This record gives sequence, structure tokens and C-alpha cells, in this order.
Amino acid sequence: MSAQNSFQAYKDLLAANPHTGTADQVVALSLGIADAYETLERSAFTALRDESGLNSKVFSKLKVIGESLKAVDERKRADVIKGLPASYSTIHLLCSLKPEELVTAMKSGAVKPKMSVRAAEAYVKQVRFPHLAVTGALSGERNRNDVQVFGIHRLESMPMDEGALQRLEEELKGVCDAYGVLIRKTVSNTTTSLKQEDRARKEIVWRGLLEKELPLEWFQKVPDELKKQFNLKTHEELLNTPLRSFTGFLVKTEGSRDAFWEKHGRAYVAKLHLEYEKTDDRTQRHNLKRRIDEVLGTPERIELARWRNMIAQETAVMY
Repeated sequence: MSAQNSFQAYKDLLAANPHTGTADQVVALSLGIADAYETLERSAFTALRDESGLNSKVFSKLKVIGESLKAVDERKRADVIKGLPASYSTIHLLCSLKPEELVTAMKSGAVKPKMSVRAAEAYVKQVRFPHLAVTGALSGERNRNDVQVFGIHRLESMPMDEGALQRLEEELKGVCDAYGVLIRKTVSNTTTSLKQEDRARKEIVWRGLLEKELPLEWFQKVPDELKKQFNLKTHEELLNTPLRSFTGFLVKTEGSRDAFWEKHGRAYVAKLHLEYEKTDDRTQRHNLKRRIDEVLGTPERIELARWRNMIAQETAVMY
């Protein structure tokens, strides 16, 4: 098929599958965009996006959906697609799960065709970041049929450290389970707690982007000798390794700093933001913020800055 015919075929596919249509249409549209990104020249792909009638945010989300579904094992992909809801926003949220997690979600029945955006967001947080998710019996939300039986208080003059609070919670859970009642943590609405919640949300966003820029399949192809050199055994260890080691590993993988910036610039920016949100150390946050500004403030990194700003607009992660 000629380049012109290929371009026209993608245009026809986009026209026939609205992003507000059925789940099958959203999937067909998303897979088509992902395929076009792989097969068309960049100028042709940009033209396809511009002529699609979709705004850049929607187009970008559909591309992410297509890439995520293509990463699912072909033998399981059909079952995954069958269970998706008819909402590109909901599907986009679900696609922040790893391929194997998405398959598990479908098999378990956790994801259903009528799933809402809110339910998808809660499920993704629960699966990917259980230490950040505030759901179920540990949330501050009350079911309208709940009846409060007791309240637990401590004297202000007798503070408890985190370890003591955790032990108390575990013991209370045991007692509550025996009587069929729930224990819920008190949710604070102080400025500090709201800032912590906002940072936790931003951490989720940047970690998800980092995993998409450096997927497990890419890590598995890196020579074992190089992994040993940086003491990296798993994909998770790479994502969590300190920034210096992370950067050194990527530079070594590609052979030069120029290649590093060309292939992994987005991953590096995502890692900077992830570390910025994770740390409570003010000095470290200041240094990371300064480094982010240095990286995105140079003319040669203008595309990286635009990408970061696009992510900020799409997810309301403002800096």
C-alpha cells in the first residue's frame, strides 16, 4: 500500500469511528491511531491528527489507549476489549494499568462495560498504588446506610507516633472483624493534608507516564550485564532507583547523552517530577524544581517543555 493510500485508509478509519461512540468504535479508533503513529512519517501523522477533527488532548488519550491495548497479549486482548465501557475517558484511565493488570481486572469482573470514570479512577489507584489509595473500609466516606457505633479519641497531651497508630489500627481491625463492623480513618481537611493528597495524585500521574515511556518490554531487552552494573534486577527497581543511577543507566543503554535525550527525554522529565512529588525534604524538592526548570528552560528542549505542559493541561497537574 502506498503512503498516500495508507494515509487515506487511516483517515477513513477515524471518520468511521467516533470517539464518543461504542466501546468497539473507541477501540478501533485508538488502535488505528496507534498503528498510524508506528507506520506513517511524523509529518503525515501530524497531518492526520490535524485533519481528524479531534483536539490534541483527546487525540493523545486515544493514542495512549491504542498503545496500551496493543501491549496486551494478542490471545487475551479480545476478552479485554469485550469488557471495556463505552467511554474513552474511562478506558484511558484503565489503560494506566499494566497489561497484565488490565487482563486480571477483566477476568475478576472488577471492570465492567458500565463502569464510570470515578469507579475506574478508584480501581486504578487501588491496584497500582494501594499505599496512596483511600478506599473501602479505610476511607473517610460513609455509606448512607452506615450507623456510627463508637468514636475513638486520644488526649491532645498524649500524642501517638506512626508506629503506635498502625499497631492500634491492626488490633482494632481484628476486634471489628469479629463483630462484623468497619473501622474508618478520620480524613483531615487541613491545608497540609490537602497538599499531601494533591502530591499523591501527581505522583500517580508521573509514575504512570514513566512506566509508559520505559515499559517492561523495553527493560527486558536491555543486556543483563548492564543491569548488573547498576544492580537492577527488575523493572520496578529501575523506576525506583535514585535519579543519578537512573540517568546513568539510560545513558549507558543508548551509548551517549545525545541519544539519551533523543530517546528518553520524556522519561527523564517524568522521573524528575516523580521524585519531586515523592520527597518531603524541602532542600531536595528545591533542587529538583531547579533542575526541572533548567531542563525545560533551554531552547533545545522546547518540545519536552510542550509535552510537560500538555500533560499538565490534561491532568490538571500544574507547576
